[in-house]
Amino acid sequence: MWRILCGIGVLVAIVHPLAESRAVRRRGGAELQLDNYLSYDGIMQYLDQLALAHSSRMTLKDVGRTYENRALKMAMITNGDGRSGKRVIFLDAALHSREWMTPAAALLTIHKLVVEFEENSDLLADYDWHIMPLANPDGYVYSRNTERYWRNTRTPNGGNCFGTNLNRNFAVNWKEGFPQLRDPCDENYAGSSPFSEVEARTVRDIMHGLVESKRAVMYLSLHTANRSVFYPWVYNTAPVPNQEEHDEIGKFVADRIFQSTGTIIKTWQYALYDGTFGGTSMDYALLAGFPLSFVFEMSGTGRDNVEYKFFPPARDIRHLAEESWTGIKAFAAKAIEKYPPSRAISHNQMVELPKNAAPTIRGFNSMVGTVCIFFLYLTSVLN
Repeated sequence: MWRILCGIGVLVAIVHPLAESRAVRRRGGAELQLDNYLSYDGIMQYLDQLALAHSSRMTLKDVGRTYENRALKMAMITNGDGRSGKRVIFLDAALHSREWMTPAAALLTIHKLVVEFEENSDLLADYDWHIMPLANPDGYVYSRNTERYWRNTRTPNGGNCFGTNLNRNFAVNWKEGFPQLRDPCDENYAGSSPFSEVEARTVRDIMHGLVESKRAVMYLSLHTANRSVFYPWVYNTAPVPNQEEHDEIGKFVADRIFQSTGTIIKTWQYALYDGTFGGTSMDYALLAGFPLSFVFEMSGTGRDNVEYKFFPPARDIRHLAEESWTGIKAFAAKAIEKYPPSRAISHNQMVELPKNAAPTIRGFNSMVGTVCIFFLYLTSVLN
């Protein structure tokens, strides 16, 4: 009997998404809410609906599972022309969970590329985009619901201490720089080992996959709220090989934002701005073989000129997300100009993929699993 019921569950799992897809398409796709900070569930729902409504241009991929079993999802965006092997801009947001504006800006970027495709088709003519709008969902949920200034993951470190700083967990001079990196109770804790956190391993594996397929061009990590464009190195004060390119792109972004909103964005090599330390995703991306790597520290200043840092009021979310999109669009436009398809790229990979790869998502439909497990349990009880 349970096999029959599982079969019914399978049919429901197949038919329900098809019906939902048709309904979403009739509604013209999901509407992006920027009048408040979305919950984890709200972000996942928006991504699911958008992927259903625009399946020819956006694929939503499960790329990992967190310590608390939340999905790490990546939106893979193309113009739908069917050309494979295009170069890629890889963007992530919310490595630091208290930076609530960064998922909003990442979701608006997805919206601009997918829903407002016609206005931004030049950014997808020869490039695809891979976007992780919520790279630290466990920390984000904890920050929103329990301790708003929470920065890290939620993995236990022992001694009633929790969490690792994902932007200190990458294998570039790991744990080097200042004592707090080694303190399991500090918000700068670099973890028990390089890539101890599944979230960092997931970002790393995406980087390596793009480099190995010779598609990697620019890594862009969204943070708040320093109003800066940072480029490598963080672990070293030496200039990167293409320092002038990084500086030119950063200044181009700053100029576009200033012309649009009047916000002043500064451009820095991070180590010369705030000293050296290891473990950052930005440094790792360049070492992994991306020719361009940046952190965009978005503004946290409201229209009333008050500096709200990580938590601008809801009335300012749309304005700040739109301002950030101006910068993200400028990053992309300049990167595409600098690295057209005609320009050969030497992906100088200076790091190897470690063995502790992030777990692979097998794609087992959760609805099918839930139905089958429930009826297996029911059968065992009745017997």
